[in-house]
Amino acid sequence: MALQQDEPWAGWIAPWTARNPWGGASSGARAAEPSVVEQRQRSLLDHAYARSAFYRQHHGVAAGDAPRAWADLPPVTKPQLMQHFDDWVTDPAITREGVQSFLADTGKIGSDFLRRYAVWTSSGTSGEPGIFLQDSAALSVYSTLLESRMDRRFATHRWWALAATGAMGPWGMRPRSALVSALDGHYAGVSFWKRQCRFNPVAGSESRAFSVTAPIGQLCDELQAWRPAFIASYPSMLVELARQQEAGRLRLMPLALWSGGEGLAASTRDWIESVFGAPVVNDYGASECLAIAFECPHGRLHLNDDWVRMEPIDAHDQPVPVGTASDSVLLTNLANRVQPLIRYRLGDSVTMHPDDCACGNHRPSFTVEGRCDDTLQFPNAAGEVVHLSPMAITTALEEGADVHRFQLRQTAPDALELRLDVSLSADPAALRAASLEALRHYFLTQGLSVRLSLSDEAPAIDPRSGKLRQVVCAL
Repeated sequence: MALQQDEPWAGWIAPWTARNPWGGASSGARAAEPSVVEQRQRSLLDHAYARSAFYRQHHGVAAGDAPRAWADLPPVTKPQLMQHFDDWVTDPAITREGVQSFLADTGKIGSDFLRRYAVWTSSGTSGEPGIFLQDSAALSVYSTLLESRMDRRFATHRWWALAATGAMGPWGMRPRSALVSALDGHYAGVSFWKRQCRFNPVAGSESRAFSVTAPIGQLCDELQAWRPAFIASYPSMLVELARQQEAGRLRLMPLALWSGGEGLAASTRDWIESVFGAPVVNDYGASECLAIAFECPHGRLHLNDDWVRMEPIDAHDQPVPVGTASDSVLLTNLANRVQPLIRYRLGDSVTMHPDDCACGNHRPSFTVEGRCDDTLQFPNAAGEVVHLSPMAITTALEEGADVHRFQLRQTAPDALELRLDVSLSADPAALRAASLEALRHYFLTQGLSVRLSLSDEAPAIDPRSGKLRQVVCAL
């Protein structure tokens, strides 16, 4: 997922789960003490070498060996970790076979594996979906970071107007939240949301999830009936909801909107905010590490540098200067011990800012190149233009056909071409058939008649970014 923040929205449970619901981003926060970070790095390495056969082999050390220089530790990739899954995990009770059996049951989304681990899957745009477990210590860190550092701006001027509609509960103190997301997989966003609802039943009762693949008319009706004070979704879906709001098909009065999973241009944010009259708050995370950074009111992402180490690198794994866009980034999650992530190649392009942010937060700040997929437009039977979020289309295909490396190209106003990578498939013909059927079903539910074709060409890598764009308007 050019941007590997598959389901990054830690804030998707209502903000009233936080101990400080009125707080803002960490204004005045200092950068992490180097000694604290070094101690956590050393502790993580000691734990990995003692309990993970993969890391002992990958780093070429034995338990108790003298530490190597951090820059000398070889990076690691998702395919490597998935290939050596059972040797990577630090709890011998965990096996890939057992985890995959757990993941096969969608009724367990948001439940704990072995009663103590959260399990999340990531997209497979790099060729293979990732499976990531989070232990209780990591989950506690994510929740604490959410409570203390997430930007909590909201449209205070409409609080009582919204409360007067009855959508805020008794005394206006139980605002509703809505999550518009992929719901039928063990993705980090919906899984963490369900887990938070389970541990916070009062706030959970005021939170509902809505499928990103639902027809837009149905989704608007459901959201209007729910009247949420907080709405969380992908930027492309927030754009479509803003279109519906501007056209009068939605009449919502949100206090704030939360965004993640795709890139969000400043101009797009400004337009969404102007339509809804509420701030858009963005964050940055991934299935591998839910709380990498939070955005401040000045639009910068601030790294949680006391729990996350992020190293921007070039194509040869060498550091890039501050202010230079990286080819990728090496991520180290200092909170999670059950699956150590040490110099893990995340794949995102980031640019570190050389100066302190005007918000007063002194933690390192950066921008990230997000997903650059296109929103597609098709005419319905009435001649109206229907906009389709790229996240909605890719979710329908991924969940309907269990395919992960593909490209959809709109080649005419009513035509879509599918390019599949079948190199890892045991039955390419069945995969192609299932993919076309999943797309046909999705377009049928949207009330659209789209001519589908299957290309023999492989998905094309974007020559500028070197990334795979999954949804492209090629008109």
